[in-house]
Amino acid sequence: MNQAIGPGGRLTRRTLVRRYAVALTVLLLLGLGKVVIQQKEISVNEVAASDHVVAPGLVIGPTPTDTDLQQLQLGLRVDGVVNLAGPSVAESATVASLHQAYLYLPLTAGAAPTWAQLRDLAGFVRRYRERGDWVYMHDQTAGARAMTTAAMLLLLDGQTWTAMSAQLTPAGLSSLDERQRLALEQLGSALHPAGPKGPQGPKGPKGPKDPKGRQQEGNPYAAARLEPW
Repeated sequence: MNQAIGPGGRLTRRTLVRRYAVALTVLLLLGLGKVVIQQKEISVNEVAASDHVVAPGLVIGPTPTDTDLQQLQLGLRVDGVVNLAGPSVAESATVASLHQAYLYLPLTAGAAPTWAQLRDLAGFVRRYRERGDWVYMHDQTAGARAMTTAAMLLLLDGQTWTAMSAQLTPAGLSSLDERQRLALEQLGSALHPAGPKGPQGPKGPKGPKDPKGRQQEGNPYAAARLEPW
């Protein structure tokens, strides 16, 4: 006699409980799988929708709203924010409420970050990339300051001028003014004294050098070294 069937051909209570438990478990697993898939879709959509992804873990853009910061945290796991524009009490308060890290590196229009600022910034980005999080870096309009800083970070990471240029939009690079272009050339010259390919021709960007080929003190990035992030 089948013990799962009681008198009258009905399933026993114990069997019904087991079947309901199995069905509930299946439903819960399906629901969990749907949530995971949705989270992955959100992340992919956030990355694909952005025209300013510099590298995995680093995205640049304009000054974010409170809603932008929340969506970036949920969609991209942005856990660090870098402000290259003017001070914003509202932004710093929102970042604090979301438990995100905040780095304020103000740059005036047409300026480029110093070597000390770049070193701090590379360390900041590295800290969050290593654990799988993202950093959002912005000026007011995702303009020349953000583009210059992103380009310099890529050079610090060891990328060639060609590889760096491929990561940024032509329109963004063309927005740089003469001082920012000079800063990029000086940084490239300090990192690659032999002269990798760059905007100045086959031998690449050249900083001022003395007759023996050593970097002159006039280059503010003379002490720069590669800072992988």
